[in-house]
Amino acid sequence: MEVVEAIKRGDQRVFTEVFDAFHGKVFGFFLTRFHGDRDLAMELTQLTYIKLWQSRHTLSLLHPLDKQLFIIAKYTLIDHLRKEARFSKLKQKAAAGAGPEGTEAQHTLFEGQDYVMTRLRGLPPTRRKVLQLKVLQGYSNKEIASHLSISVKTVEDHVTKGLSELRTASLASVSLTFFYLLL
Repeated sequence: MEVVEAIKRGDQRVFTEVFDAFHGKVFGFFLTRFHGDRDLAMELTQLTYIKLWQSRHTLSLLHPLDKQLFIIAKYTLIDHLRKEARFSKLKQKAAAGAGPEGTEAQHTLFEGQDYVMTRLRGLPPTRRKVLQLKVLQGYSNKEIASHLSISVKTVEDHVTKGLSELRTASLASVSLTFFYLLL
């Protein structure tokens, strides 16, 4: 538990030791799931450690660090698979509407996503993270609560307030954007 405490304090030396100790296992976790795609496994391994560092303040002193690290790896895997599924769906829609109308719809979709990302940056950090997980990555309220170590009611409150703030900024643009995102 001393290791968890040190990482929570931001001790980079201990973080490096943890990286050295578990890097191979995390890499192997991803490598087996992606049938030997070393580049993707390396990318997701790095992303797992980035998430560990960024969310270090939420680490639990009640659980071993390796268990928490692999939970982060599992959610990184789920995030990646969801993103790939969404991208595949967008490609199919773009291919189905390959004419000028399809190009315009695709343009509007990506402009809308840029708009949402810009508006999200203006929100408080926790609210922004909750909305990113909920709207852009498709997490349930329960998954978000578990991922961020907050209650489901707090997640619901952030979603309600965040969407209200986004609506206030520009009701028409946000509605259009979420419509395209949820297709």
